[in-house]
Amino acid sequence: MVWCQAAKVDDVPEGDAISVCVEGEPLALYKLEGRIYATHDLCTHAKAHLAEGFVSGDCVECPLHEGVFHIPTGRPVSGPVSIPIRVYPVRIEEDTVLVDLTPAGGAA
Repeated sequence: MVWCQAAKVDDVPEGDAISVCVEGEPLALYKLEGRIYATHDLCTHAKAHLAEGFVSGDCVECPLHEGVFHIPTGRPVSGPVSIPIRVYPVRIEEDTVLVDLTPAGGAA
């Protein structure tokens, strides 16, 4: 695993997402109940930025066609999306969010 710095913990708002670019990869970072998750930022259906979508519970709704993904697993929850988004391992060191760009699950 190669851990890359993605953001500061305080940069990620609770119950919402931010967009970051790590080693050229567009990522969305989410903070849900104090835990930070990382997914690929582009929807697998129409390439909209998921960090600009609506976070509800542990899901994110794509801002373009309203497809919904489960954030922790990347799996599609409702259409029109059918292909999972990549999810990435996250580690916190002090106040820094580190992400391993090797996918933990999902495709795309």
